[in-house]
Amino acid sequence: MTGASRVAGDRGEIIEELNRLMAEEAEACLRYFQMRFRLRGRHRRRAERFFEEAIKETLEHADAIARRIHALGCVPTLKIELSLAGEPMRASEALAEALDVEQQALDAYKEFLPRGAGDRQLEPFIRQQIAVETEHVEDLRTAIDDMPRLRLVAKAKGTC
Repeated sequence: MTGASRVAGDRGEIIEELNRLMAEEAEACLRYFQMRFRLRGRHRRRAERFFEEAIKETLEHADAIARRIHALGCVPTLKIELSLAGEPMRASEALAEALDVEQQALDAYKEFLPRGAGDRQLEPFIRQQIAVETEHVEDLRTAIDDMPRLRLVAKAKGTC
């Protein structure tokens, strides 16, 4: 395989991977959109604010990736298979689920970094996404840790 054909093959794989990352960001946006309406309980408003901001940010991330794909001369391809349902949930449960989503995004960008290594535009972009996702993971861990814990109260003697 010549150097030029290897680069063309790598480019196709890079575009495919960027499309996958874009789809993950768009899917996270939809998950957060739906999750915001499942919130119940005392800390619902605080979590709603988080999800409103997360919806905007994940859409911005998907847009930035789509722009990278377009700059590489391709049309972004969005493939999402998603069905969302669910019961009402407490803010702490929703934030824990969001932490899983953000951790998956962080892991995906870290896995992709070697593919973009050496590319003057792609590598800094991926490194920036890793920094942003790392911050999101840390912020969510802090928010979850700051949630008041459920305290068990001993029953008074003589009560049911």
